Amino acid sequence: MRQVFSTDQEYKADKSPENLFPLTEVTRKMEYEERFDQAVRVTGVGLFVNLGLTIFKLLAGILGNSTAMVADAVHSLSDFLTDVVVIFGFKIAKKPVDESHNYGHGKIETLSASLVGLMLLLVAGQILYYGVQKTLMFIEAGTLEQPAIIALYAALASVISKEIMYQYTILKARKINSMALTANAWHHRSDAFSSFCTMIGIGAAVFLGGKWVVLDPLMAVFLSFIILKVSLKIFHSSINELVEASLDEKTESEIRQIIQKTEGVKALSNLKTRRIGNNIAVDIRIKVDNALDIGEANRISIHVEHNLKKAFGPYTYVLVKAEPYEREPWGNPEDEKAREHPVNPEKNKVCLRNHSN
Repeated sequence: MRQVFSTDQEYKADKSPENLFPLTEVTRKMEYEERFDQAVRVTGVGLFVNLGLTIFKLLAGILGNSTAMVADAVHSLSDFLTDVVVIFGFKIAKKPVDESHNYGHGKIETLSASLVGLMLLLVAGQILYYGVQKTLMFIEAGTLEQPAIIALYAALASVISKEIMYQYTILKARKINSMALTANAWHHRSDAFSSFCTMIGIGAAVFLGGKWVVLDPLMAVFLSFIILKVSLKIFHSSINELVEASLDEKTESEIRQIIQKTEGVKALSNLKTRRIGNNIAVDIRIKVDNALDIGEANRISIHVEHNLKKAFGPYTYVLVKAEPYEREPWGNPEDEKAREHPVNPEKNKVCLRNHSN
C-alpha cells in the first residue's frame, strides 16, 4: 500500500528529506543515472544482435530464394535502426533539468518510443508489399522458386535469439519503468513472431514443395498484420503522452485517494495529470478549513506533495493550490467540482496547531 501521513506527529517526525525518501540526494541522482545506463546497455546488446541477424538473414534470403526471409531481414534492419534511435534518445533523456528545460528531458524517451512505433509501421507496410507481390506472381505463373534449407536455418536462429532478447529487454523495461525500452522489447518480439511465421512458410515450401511454396509469401503477409497491430499500439500510447493526455483512471483514482487521506484536506477538485517520460506531473486544488492561516494551509499543501512523492517517486512534479473550504458552493463551476470528492470530516480532522512555532 502507498504510505501516507495520518497524524501530525508522524509528519513532524518524518518530514526531513532523509526520512521522506530513504535515499540521499546523491544516491537518488546515481539511481536516476543508472536507470538510463541500464537502458543503454540493454539496447546496445540488442543493436549488435540485430546487426548480425540482418546480415545473416539477408544473405540467407538471397542465396536461399526466400521472399519471406528477405522481408524478415528488412525487419531486423529496422530493429537495428530502432536501437540506434533509442540509444540516442536515452542519452538525451538522461540530461538533468536546466534553465530551458524545467521539467527535464523525459519527453525525448517518449519521442523515441513514437519513432519505434513509426518504424514498425513502415516495416509492416514493406513486408506486406513484398508478400502480396510474390503471392500475385504465384497466382499468375502457378509456381515460385523453392526456398533453400539455409533460409530455414536462418529463421530458426532468428526465432531463438529474438525471443531471448525480448525476455531480457522486457524484464529490464519493467524494472526501470521505461516506455521506450518496452517498445523496443516488443520490436524484438515482433521480429521473433515474423521469423516464426517465416520458418513455417519456408519449412512447408522446402519439405512439401509444389504449390506449398506459396506459404512463404503468405506468411510474410500474415506477419505484416501482426507487426502493424503492435506498431499502432506503441505509436498511439507514445503520441498520447507527447500531447500530454491525462493519466489512466486507475492512477488518477489512486492520486485522489492519497490526497483525501492527507490530514487537513477537506475536499479536492480540478485534478490535472500528465506523464513526463518516466515521471508524472500532478496539478490539484485542495480545500482546507477556512479558519487556518496561510502558513497552516501551506503545511497541508506540502504534506500532500510529500505523500504523492512517496507514492510515485521523488521526481514526481506536484503543484498544490490550497483554497478555503466552504459548505455552500461559491458559484464558480470549478469550485463546485470540489463537492464531487469531499472528505469525511470525522476521519480527517486538522491537527496543525503545534506547527505555529
